[in-house]
Amino acid sequence: MDETTRRALRWHEIWSRFQPRTPMGQRAKETLSPFMPGEEKEWQRSLAEQEGLWAARNSREEWGLQVEKRLKRLPDPTAVLRMLERGEIPQVSDWFRLKQFLWQGRLLREMIPEAAPDFRFRTRKEEWREGIALLDPGPHPSAAFALTPALDPRLGPLQSRRDEEERRAAEAGERAAAAVEKDYSLRRNREGEWVVDRHSPVLKQMMEDPRVLQVRETPFEVICGPSPTQEETEAICRLDRVREELEAVEREILTRLVASFQPKLPFLAVAVEEMAHLDLQWARMRAAEEWGGTRPLPGESYRIEGGIHPLVADTLELQGRTFTPVDVEVGRGATVIIGPNMGGKTVALTTVGLIAALGQYGFRVPARRCSMPLAPWLVGVIGDGQDPRFGLSTFGAEVRRIADIFSLPEGGLLLTDEVGRGTNPVEGAALSAALTSHLARCGNRSLQVTHFREVLEIREARVYRVMGLSRDLRTSSSPVPRGLGERSLAEGMDYRLTPWAGEPVPRDALTIARLLGLPRVILQDAHRRLGQTATEDEEATESKGVEE
Repeated sequence: MDETTRRALRWHEIWSRFQPRTPMGQRAKETLSPFMPGEEKEWQRSLAEQEGLWAARNSREEWGLQVEKRLKRLPDPTAVLRMLERGEIPQVSDWFRLKQFLWQGRLLREMIPEAAPDFRFRTRKEEWREGIALLDPGPHPSAAFALTPALDPRLGPLQSRRDEEERRAAEAGERAAAAVEKDYSLRRNREGEWVVDRHSPVLKQMMEDPRVLQVRETPFEVICGPSPTQEETEAICRLDRVREELEAVEREILTRLVASFQPKLPFLAVAVEEMAHLDLQWARMRAAEEWGGTRPLPGESYRIEGGIHPLVADTLELQGRTFTPVDVEVGRGATVIIGPNMGGKTVALTTVGLIAALGQYGFRVPARRCSMPLAPWLVGVIGDGQDPRFGLSTFGAEVRRIADIFSLPEGGLLLTDEVGRGTNPVEGAALSAALTSHLARCGNRSLQVTHFREVLEIREARVYRVMGLSRDLRTSSSPVPRGLGERSLAEGMDYRLTPWAGEPVPRDALTIARLLGLPRVILQDAHRRLGQTATEDEEATESKGVEE
């Protein structure tokens, strides 16, 4: 599916509703590719997993909330794994990230099969627990990570000595500062400094006091702090030695952790893939919930019942209207949709394209029922595709895009919207009919919208028509108040598709023009001219069953 087709189907707007929760899932979304022919088993397995998640979430609300919570808390350990692969020693914060991944991932690994047994994991529960135990070998592991005596018994005494020397140094400093404050009636600020006005009578004495150290000064004040006492200095020296010993032991522990986790790297790589896959499946499920998706089944043709385009449906809902579901089958060969302007033909076309694309990307699709093949490609020739960069008009651009598909492998899906409308009607009709004739005999699947009656001469084509305007609107000649024509048109148009068997199709173009406010004199002239044309070829036109 190229960018032109994506724009026509409004794919990017739909794709934005697909929101993985984790960094791994978001990264996987960027490179996600559709299922291709030959991958039907994997495709259906993926959809079955989503169905299992969906059923579990609907029946166990708290379980679903917990899955959401764990996914949101699941960090990406990829950078840590790369460090381990290179033999580098991660920092404590890196080990914390890995611990969080193992902790939240273990919970998800245990929760998902419990409620959705069809969801497949390659890792074993024990592997997750073993990874956590390497970082937290104590009897009561937690989600946090710290260098504790459980990792090395030498840590306990060293940490106690460190804490003791820190306490002694702090107490010595506090006693010295308190003595200065008592002598000079001062109080330290939040930074532990004394701010003394330059005109203070105690400033000179303080500057001569060996217990006081000038830190800095301003034009108005002198800022001082307590000088370290001998007791404090000795405690700090002992503290530095303890810290050096502690850092050496911590380096040993971190080095041992690297050695312990290197054999676990294959498991961790698979674990990251599994969590990304779970996140993608959960995000697919949540996106499909927005449009009430159903699982597409494998089939030779696209059989869609009750198909909708979610974005169009949302827009109509804001207008107080409802989307008319699309019922259609698009098999190998040519399938054609005919009907009046503003009858929803292009919406039906893009609905089929969107359902096909969503299904092939592994989503439950917006339809009541759906079966479909996996196609090697999906191309849409829809809308004004003119390309000024290459000097191509609308007609030129659509011809070039259609020409390109004949070099693609057989079995794809082609969507075309009124091919030939951008050139003169005679040649456009001939080209459209010739294209339909060729597509009807080839191995691709195509769905095209057309107004050219010549296309209906292709007997191999499968044809649907829009039901069209109600009889009351079609037969009425009453003027429509300005601004109410669009509403009358929407309310009086039956957008349903029905198989066409050659019956005459009412001509609705002039009725639509009347509803939209075209002057009566022009409409009368058009009817007169249409009557003259009908006299000449009425029988042929009615046998084709489509408006000119």
